[in-house]
Amino acid sequence: MRDFLERPIAHRGLHNENQIIENTLEAFENAIQNDYLIECDVVLSKDHEVLVFHDYDLKRLCNIERYIADISSKELININLLNTKSKIPTLEEMFYLVNGRVPILIEIKKNFNPFIEERLLELTRTYQGEIAFQSFDIKACEWFRDNAPYYKTGLIVNDKVIDENEISELNINFIAVDVEILMREDIQLLRKNNFPTLTWTIDNERKYKLSKEFADNCIFENLLI
Repeated sequence: MRDFLERPIAHRGLHNENQIIENTLEAFENAIQNDYLIECDVVLSKDHEVLVFHDYDLKRLCNIERYIADISSKELININLLNTKSKIPTLEEMFYLVNGRVPILIEIKKNFNPFIEERLLELTRTYQGEIAFQSFDIKACEWFRDNAPYYKTGLIVNDKVIDENEISELNINFIAVDVEILMREDIQLLRKNNFPTLTWTIDNERKYKLSKEFADNCIFENLLI
């Protein structure tokens, strides 16, 4: 996990509100150029292609009332995001761009779907750079434990109480904790026992100070650190 603790992690790439859209090739290149690691989200299209996108639907970023799972990848990759020429990238396109220059932290969305884990495994087997997976979904962590334990995996936590026994059972390598609960006793106990702790989403100076004191690294946005 050391590679994921040395530099801050840009949440959905290094983006801004207008010119550089989250989870795009432009955001990932911007993160690399500024020497940040990359966090991204993945979803599955109708034809079971892994796309780099946060939402389950296109409303927020495309103003289209349709769900990702109902659309083919061929159609999705040709849709413009907001008022830009940026497109929704496939994970393969992202891998080609990053090409091992910085580690990538991939978030698997909730609502467990084993197709996406299986497809992720196919895509990452030949990738030469550093990769780790994280999810709110315990079932996703269990899938990697049972099918690909050689990958670094983490559990995202925003309210759940956790303990060392659960960590051991899941065979995960880190936790990623909502900054607002970062100081909680169970979380700090894990960290004191040398279990890596990331925190999210750091978007102001107060949160950044908390992350420096109570976590091993942060996932940030709207803040140059």
